[in-house]
Amino acid sequence: MIVVTGHQADLVEQALDGLKVKFVRNPDFAGGLASSVKAGISAVSDSADGAIVCLGDMPLIDAQLIDRLIETFAPDRGHLIAVPVSEGRRGNPVLWSRRFFKELMTLDGDIGARHLIAKHAEVVAEVPVEGNSAFLDIDTPQALEAARQG
Repeated sequence: MIVVTGHQADLVEQALDGLKVKFVRNPDFAGGLASSVKAGISAVSDSADGAIVCLGDMPLIDAQLIDRLIETFAPDRGHLIAVPVSEGRRGNPVLWSRRFFKELMTLDGDIGARHLIAKHAEVVAEVPVEGNSAFLDIDTPQALEAARQG
């Protein structure tokens, strides 16, 4: 597991101390999400068939969803991108085949890779999910408190 850090990197690394993770610091984190995606993708092992891009501010993502993405990923059947979906809406995290790493490295600013999913619709495998776990991101302490209450 690769953890990309930026803002308050020392505190994040301290909070995860003892876990089997590889830290990659993103000095350009203030420039937006794309720089963190690129930092993480750059650190993926050459032997990996793909990577799951999981945002750090989505606390309801669980191991079961990650497992379902991995089970759905099937390059031999043309399933090169696995994405959670609820009520026709696509969420996160997304499992990407190595085939798309070069395109992920072209992302810029605070825009994610949603347009790449649309561009490659023929190889997208949707993973049905219930609730809002694939959509709820927490950007403030107030949002975290609201999520806990609700």
